[in-house]
Amino acid sequence: METRGNEVDMWVIVLIVGFLLGIFGFSNIIYPLLVAWPKAKKLEKEGKLIKPIPRSSFVIAPIIWFILISVSVWVIERFFSEYTILYVIVLAIGLIIVVVQIPRKNKNIEADFAETWKRYLKKED
Repeated sequence: METRGNEVDMWVIVLIVGFLLGIFGFSNIIYPLLVAWPKAKKLEKEGKLIKPIPRSSFVIAPIIWFILISVSVWVIERFFSEYTILYVIVLAIGLIIVVVQIPRKNKNIEADFAETWKRYLKKED
């Protein structure tokens, strides 16, 4: 009976880790590339930046998070292969949640952009 309890425990751990990593990881991949970078280009065209934001700052976090997610999938596949499908499904759910949030007007995303890139933004009158 102890084995069944361990399976349930591992299932819950994989579920929680996959969901959290999916949400945090994909938000750090998707938002810089599909929200922040286009917004920065728009502000640059409108003359609302003191100086252009370096393009590398929009791709470093996505690269790091892509590597972390890839390594996590490898670890699950290598050491806990019976949970790989569950893990990938939970990651995909996290991705869907992040992507669905993109078109919504979110004050937190706007505030985060302003805080992160404040040294590049011109002061509003």
